[in-house]
Amino acid sequence: MLTTRDAARLFSSKRIAEIASGDFSYLLDIAALYQNSLEENFTAAEVIDHAYSELSRNYRGEYFYKNTVAERLLLGRHSVNTATVLPEFRVGRSKADCVILNGTSTCYEIKSDFDNLDRLPEQLSFYRKIFDKTYVVVGKAHLNKVQGLCRNDIGIIELTPKKSLRITREAEVSKDPVDISILMRSLRVSEYKEIASTVSKSNIDYSNTEIFSACEEILKNSPPEDVRKAFCSTLKKSRKVEGAYVLSLPRSLLMAGIGFKLRANQKRDLVENLNKTFSKDALCTTQFYEVSNLN
Repeated sequence: MLTTRDAARLFSSKRIAEIASGDFSYLLDIAALYQNSLEENFTAAEVIDHAYSELSRNYRGEYFYKNTVAERLLLGRHSVNTATVLPEFRVGRSKADCVILNGTSTCYEIKSDFDNLDRLPEQLSFYRKIFDKTYVVVGKAHLNKVQGLCRNDIGIIELTPKKSLRITREAEVSKDPVDISILMRSLRVSEYKEIASTVSKSNIDYSNTEIFSACEEILKNSPPEDVRKAFCSTLKKSRKVEGAYVLSLPRSLLMAGIGFKLRANQKRDLVENLNKTFSKDALCTTQFYEVSNLN
């Protein structure tokens, strides 16, 4: 018997890629779980939205947190045209769950009620080295403990039972110098070349064996505020959210659209396949049939 936890796996890169390829087997297993709540004929997108609604009530895992941050902050406060999101952005030995770049860089580290907090102090120590602001996003279960684990300059946001994000402590702008060594290793070659070129106001032209050390030296000798500004402006361009595609997906798949790596044809097929319509009559059998001519 499938559970809400199984429904959460629908929001993985593997399951979304399956839907893009036309494999609806797992999605329809989840549809069978929720068949009493579905219309007689239903779309793939409606199954996903219903599963997401169930997660919001009964299983708020990492994906639900990430998607809520992206929905409330990227779409609610900014837009896909003025800001970008970096999901799973590597920083030192850690990966920042969600980074939003607007005029500044803000890191959101997520700790759902199912997460362990043991590594949180180390993770935050890395994030403070390169981001302007850092927040921890938590549920009620971890709220008090996180408040005790975090330095006062780290912000705290509670994901409330009503699915809103409530700031319990504002983050302060980091006064630490940028750790160039960590920053460089978080970036692509084209990105640190562009940042070095921007802050030095010069053309960066070195051999492949020299480019890393040359750019690192330039950034180490540049004003930290210039490096932070160039970091934001460069990655806003190089990792820009594909707005038309992302906004064509259900809101429940906002973070999937931003973070999951699909080829152009897979993205097109995913959008199309989410509109596929199925008959509830087939849910009691082992074979599912697409309803023709209903789209």
